[in-house]
Amino acid sequence: MSQVNVEIVRTMIDTWEEQGFDATIAAFDPDLEVVDLQSGLGMKNRARGPEGLRHLAEQWTEIFDDWRVQVLDVVDLGGEWVMANVRFHGVGRDSGTPVSNTQFEIYRLIGGRIAEMRVGFPDRDEALAWMLRR
Repeated sequence: MSQVNVEIVRTMIDTWEEQGFDATIAAFDPDLEVVDLQSGLGMKNRARGPEGLRHLAEQWTEIFDDWRVQVLDVVDLGGEWVMANVRFHGVGRDSGTPVSNTQFEIYRLIGGRIAEMRVGFPDRDEALAWMLRR
């Protein structure tokens, strides 16, 4: 099942990038829990459900033009857990400054759907340390 979970996460991220968020809705559990560890001042950092995730993501796409994501790696962490290493690119809407950020994301899948997301870990070790504290 773990390789299946890896493919679900990879496909969800690729589909979001290529076709937009609406094309990914079926990948998420209706009770999805999301935490964004890199949200900025005044931004929400937690959400519930796919629509909550949409609103968290819109906070980022509203301040950047040409916002896109590149999957660097997706790995099985055992059981229902998967970790993705992704790089985001964009151009500051107000500043015109190009921005690139690499982060690690932890996903928990239940019944073939993404039920939990923790995004914004700055490095692999911090993401894995969070997993150990769970």
